[in-house]
Amino acid sequence: MTKVIIDTSAWIESFKSGRDNKLKELVKRLIIQGDILLPGIIKAEILRGAKNLKEYERLNDLLNGLTYLAVEDSFWERLARFSFELFKKGIIVPLIDTYIALLAIENNVPIVHKDKHFDLIAQKTPLKILKP
Repeated sequence: MTKVIIDTSAWIESFKSGRDNKLKELVKRLIIQGDILLPGIIKAEILRGAKNLKEYERLNDLLNGLTYLAVEDSFWERLARFSFELFKKGIIVPLIDTYIALLAIENNVPIVHKDKHFDLIAQKTPLKILKP
């Protein structure tokens, strides 16, 4: 399988018991295979939602085992332009979702998500979605 980005929305859903088993299996398989690219913003979103220090440390250990996806300084200019272009097409979504979508597009990887904003972005851009 190719590398993928898992959005925070999908991570959270995969952590919940009694929820989307196909998603849970996909996330588990991607972790085992080492196929996940992890943007720092997603790591920060996941860790800030930890219930306590023990859970924070457990999650941090898991996330530290994934491939970190850094951005260079020039990314911010491209993000501003991408966000501007989406806005002009009538797609108004949170900047964090725009950031993650552009990372996925520029790295030519699909995104796994449970957030309708990515579906909106994918309608007007080359963003690829991987569904469980």
